[in-house]
Amino acid sequence: MVKPERRTRADLLAAAAIAIAIAVVAVLVWWTSDARATISRPAASPVKTPSPAKTVPATLRELWSAPSPKTTLPVVAGGAVVTGDGHEVDGHDPETGAVLWSYARDLDLCGVTSVYSYAVAVYPDSRGCGQVSTIDGQTGMRGPSRTAYADPQVALSTDGTTVLSAGQNRLELWRSDMVRMISYGKLDARIKPDVPGPVLCRLESAAASTAAVSVLEACPDQAGLRLTILRPAKEEDTPDLKYVPLPDVKDNTGARVVAVSDTTTAVYVPTPRPSLMIIDDTGSTTANLPLPKPASPEAAATRPGDLITWWTGDAVMVFSANGMQYRYTIGPAGPHVPIGPATMMAGKLIVPVSDGVGVYDPVTGVNERYIPLRRQASESAVVPGVAGSVLLEQRGPTLVALGG
Repeated sequence: MVKPERRTRADLLAAAAIAIAIAVVAVLVWWTSDARATISRPAASPVKTPSPAKTVPATLRELWSAPSPKTTLPVVAGGAVVTGDGHEVDGHDPETGAVLWSYARDLDLCGVTSVYSYAVAVYPDSRGCGQVSTIDGQTGMRGPSRTAYADPQVALSTDGTTVLSAGQNRLELWRSDMVRMISYGKLDARIKPDVPGPVLCRLESAAASTAAVSVLEACPDQAGLRLTILRPAKEEDTPDLKYVPLPDVKDNTGARVVAVSDTTTAVYVPTPRPSLMIIDDTGSTTANLPLPKPASPEAAATRPGDLITWWTGDAVMVFSANGMQYRYTIGPAGPHVPIGPATMMAGKLIVPVSDGVGVYDPVTGVNERYIPLRRQASESAVVPGVAGSVLLEQRGPTLVALGG
């Protein structure tokens, strides 16, 4: 029989030292981890999805409001109205404004948007605004996440099925599961030997659909801006590219990508005269719609139903989402001046106007009535949205809920 080995005092001391070292490392890992810096308060019970409104209210009053400087339009996910302020993302009851769930980290938000039933919260780290968490709007529980290299500031947008994150040097398009569909621009490190080096062009403005990303670029070797149309390919970092030079459109003049529908792009160009260009995926201009004056720097677009609407500053241009076909323009009518783009409620097109809310036939653009509503004057666009029978308005850094 083999004699059992004896444990000496040195052995016991060594084992204790190893155990203490492991415990210290574990504590340090936890102390510096994202988990310790995250506060998640899920909903006590699943958030109910509100029933669609059957009619537009005859009157409107403010139900509640909340600061939300990290959203650019009303965000609705899984029945909750989502706001972003400071470190925290909150899911609110549409009618009462009560906070149903919340999610926060020890960092200031870069921005908040949504995709399907998820709220999408983007936080910064040492590589830029690339720490991405999704929160199930119905439960407040965390969903898919991702980490990426990004600019220190990004603009977030969504078509409901994908999310675009765009900065001055780099952009990415994400699926609802946060898998990257397209990446374009500067990298912090070369990933593949055959991938081109950092793009030297500055990304001025971008918008996306599930099928394409369109970006206006200012390149040092070109006389004017360039529209680049990116389509998903086999590899996310080598998308199919189509370059459309715009030699008459100069940098820093306010040109921007307004919207992308499938692979058709609407681009606002202020020079040589203000107009909205509709460009297909071959780079051909299918329409060039002149504007009576330059668009506001605060101009904003929305995608209600099967329409795309663009507020120019005092009018709303309406297009079909299918092919970006121009339909009509809702302009000032006496004291009723549009102050933001449109949303859809109970089958009607709803446009915020200077003295209330306008209700329009979405097919013809004919006004049916105005609902009086008093607001504080603001230079920012009033961007509307809907959660059931509640009308929402993003007024600069504040989200306001309205009801009958």
